Amino acid sequence: MREELKFLGYILPWLVGFLLFFLVPAGASMVYSFTDYNAIKPPHSVGWSNYSRLFEDPIYLKSLRNTLFFVFIGVPCNLLFQILVSSLLNVPRRGVSLFRTFYYLPYLVPMIATVMIFRLIFSTDYGIVNHALDWFGIAKIGWLEKEAFAKPIIVLMNMWAAGSGILIFLAALKGVPRHLYEAATMDGAGKIRSFFVITLPMITPAILFSLVMQMIANFQLFTEAYLLNKGGPNYASSTYMLNTYNTGFRDFKFGLAMAQSWILTLIILVITVVVLATSRRWVYYEGGDNR
Repeated sequence: MREELKFLGYILPWLVGFLLFFLVPAGASMVYSFTDYNAIKPPHSVGWSNYSRLFEDPIYLKSLRNTLFFVFIGVPCNLLFQILVSSLLNVPRRGVSLFRTFYYLPYLVPMIATVMIFRLIFSTDYGIVNHALDWFGIAKIGWLEKEAFAKPIIVLMNMWAAGSGILIFLAALKGVPRHLYEAATMDGAGKIRSFFVITLPMITPAILFSLVMQMIANFQLFTEAYLLNKGGPNYASSTYMLNTYNTGFRDFKFGLAMAQSWILTLIILVITVVVLATSRRWVYYEGGDNR
């Protein structure tokens, strides 16, 4: 009994924090998602209307499509970029440590500074890209004013700050046994074949981890879209979280915003479960059951 009380004393701070800062707010938001709560008038029950009306809102649906673009297009592009760069930085050459530092540094830059850098790069009047185009006699392009470029710029922004992912893949590459490459070389396999037959399968656990974490992070994209151009132009870069923020803190429809949050939670949960359930078919664990 004494040991049990001692154990309870250790976990009590965590339990209190979990109860006060997660469980109670989550339960309250679930209840309020079925009301017309606006922080001014007493809430009234509206049933499932908050959930049903969302799928009739074109701005909400566009924000959802934009977010799915970042998840299903942006994340794979980011993963490919991280794997490519980490593979190049894994080659033992003189000065490679310096390049590793250079690729990691952008990750340490605050997001607001990153956005300002990209605004400087893609600005119509004084942007670096347009100045470069002007040297070749090409007319200026409104990168931040055209819908077609809104989402790709945010994807590039995430790739630019991909230092943590590169670090994860570098660690995974260091863990690939060298004798496998030696055996492949003796069998006549070149570097490209060795990469696809040995390297990729051996780093699939790191790919799975990065995939899940980056998918969740991209579902929650907010800062980049808000600071770059507040989701414009014409909601072309509006993300799910930005739309939820506007619904709650601009329109004061907190009940509707909480319904949006729970829909996002369900989407993330379903996609994460599907990815983890299918991972046993393509993720290799050394010494494990990989059927």
